[in-house]
Amino acid sequence: MLAEAANPRPGPLSGVPFTVKDSFDTECVRTARGSRLFAERVPPVDASAVARLRAAGAVLIGKTNLPDMSYWTETDNCLSGRTVNPYDPSRTPGGSSGGESAAIAAGLSPLGLGSDVAISVRGPAHDTGIAALKPSYGRIPLEGHFPAALLRWWHAGPMARSVRDLRLALAVMDGSAGRGPRPPAAPGARQQWRIGWSGMPSAPWLPP
Repeated sequence: MLAEAANPRPGPLSGVPFTVKDSFDTECVRTARGSRLFAERVPPVDASAVARLRAAGAVLIGKTNLPDMSYWTETDNCLSGRTVNPYDPSRTPGGSSGGESAAIAAGLSPLGLGSDVAISVRGPAHDTGIAALKPSYGRIPLEGHFPAALLRWWHAGPMARSVRDLRLALAVMDGSAGRGPRPPAAPGARQQWRIGWSGMPSAPWLPP
């Protein structure tokens, strides 16, 4: 991390620090998913969305807390403990991306990556007074996000202090599945979708 910060890659986010919800894999950085079951887990590669932020020059400075395996509307677990709202420690920053919202609201990070099923980036953003976006399903790839078994319902979403920053982060991460920087789309190319068993659209890289 220090080497990246000292010599950031060129790009639209060159030198911009960012944090990541601990449900996304980060290369050589522990990804515990808020659970004692994964307390020593260190992934070998970045999640796709993380890789795209880093390829754009952003510098990862930390992972943020979440409820155990990302399933609750408050942020607390037996591994890392409880995250509090920076404006009032007696209140919650929400969940499941509550650690991310608290870090951004407290000024620890200007930009973050969260994930959402029902309200997990938007609720914490509301609770801490920041901005967040739940993009259309599959717009930001979910490779490297836990739990893989339920990716049909998850959406990766940027979190920041302003809508302007969200727009830039979304532009960097936008695109169909594939690790690393988003490849340029062919003129007139259209994303192909199929309908999953749940009746919801599922991206081509997800199993039926």
